[in-house]
Amino acid sequence: MSAYFIRRQRAMTRRFWGYALPSVMAMLVSGAYYLVDGIFVGHYVGAAGLAGINLVYPVIMVLIGLAAMIAMGAATAISLQQGARNPALARQALVNAFWLLALLGALAPLLLHHWHVDILLALGIAQGSETWQQASDYLTWIGGGTLLLASNLAVPYLLRNDGRPRLAMVLVSGGALLNILLNYIMVGRLGLGLVGTAQATLISEGVVSLLGLGYFFTSHARLRLGWHQLVPSFPAMPNLLFTGLPSLIAQFNLGLLLMLHNSQLMVYGNVKDLAGFTVAGYTEAVFIVILQGLAFGIQPLISKAAGARRHRDLKFLMEMGLKITFIYGMGVWLTIQLLPSQVAMLYTGNNDPELLAAAISSLTLNLGAIPLEGIIVFGIVLLQSMARTRQALVISAAKTTLLLPLIFLLPLWWGRDGVLLAQPATVLLLTPPLCWLLWREWRRLAQTDAPRHPRRPLVQVREEVMTR
Repeated sequence: MSAYFIRRQRAMTRRFWGYALPSVMAMLVSGAYYLVDGIFVGHYVGAAGLAGINLVYPVIMVLIGLAAMIAMGAATAISLQQGARNPALARQALVNAFWLLALLGALAPLLLHHWHVDILLALGIAQGSETWQQASDYLTWIGGGTLLLASNLAVPYLLRNDGRPRLAMVLVSGGALLNILLNYIMVGRLGLGLVGTAQATLISEGVVSLLGLGYFFTSHARLRLGWHQLVPSFPAMPNLLFTGLPSLIAQFNLGLLLMLHNSQLMVYGNVKDLAGFTVAGYTEAVFIVILQGLAFGIQPLISKAAGARRHRDLKFLMEMGLKITFIYGMGVWLTIQLLPSQVAMLYTGNNDPELLAAAISSLTLNLGAIPLEGIIVFGIVLLQSMARTRQALVISAAKTTLLLPLIFLLPLWWGRDGVLLAQPATVLLLTPPLCWLLWREWRRLAQTDAPRHPRRPLVQVREEVMTR
């Protein structure tokens, strides 16, 4: 490898971490929104509160998926157009994202209000029970604040693609700290239960949304917006949504996964098993948000390299990201397998031995293939960032296709443990085809990466001619 390309790889490594680290920190702190909710609810509300959040969370994940579809579609479009040197189209993608977020924020609360009781019944919650009341309160508040939820999720995507990863980290971190403070006041001190948890989350998300989206109307923004520029381009919106569709499918898969686990655990287990599974879900969520921080953090670099057809840079980013993902996944897996009690007691304490035992079982079994799950999550975002939307969709849809038979068949043989093993079994089956797709992309980049040398300065050429 020439000295030029060695220097370029060093520069790419610095840019990789310059984007990845602030994004990981932002996503880690963002994940604290729901981690903190779980800790406060687990300690101050109890098993009914944990079960209530867990039962309605598939609906929340659909809302998150819709917001992620808009944000990821816009982020990819912005960076691709910036790489192709089309700033006007990049700005239009940002404007379209604003309109789509507003539309989601207006429609979702109306639909959730209309179908509120039907949704709770469909989730298998016994009407009139304590769990019903807790779940109803949480869904009412979080669903009603969909605009804040969606905007808060979109802010770091949009800021990173405007070249502001550190600002995204600062805003999201500040919002998470505010959420911790408000949870302590509203849940720990005032005893407002899940209503207080939801209100604390929405207030924090509202502050981040206002500051983050407002940034694009200031002189500091590269894609600065004026009120006269907020004109939507309806023909461009379907392609934006299609680019972000794998993010929606991924969240839908997670929501379906959670809903099926909940229903099966109520058949083959009890409320303590359901609450224990919630612990595994929160732990997995922390793992996923850090990993998404890495993937979404380098997404602007990947999309710009793809838009500019810099295949060597793209190949380097792909290799580095996959290596880090696997090493990180192995570290988390070892922690869970070696210290399951310590991890479980973060949520449950040690006052309820039955709940603690259920949480340990869920952690060790349900998260048994977490390193490979990390490869799948990163791989889908990687393909999406490279505008390989169809391949990302195939992998996302295949996860659902494989999960459905497993989560019904495995419990017939192993009962509750069979429910917990359905997810790792799905991951094991899905990893080989994903690796084949990534290998094919890597080979394509390697074959089209013809060595190109930097143009020498004219003075150097003249000197060489004179010496000859």
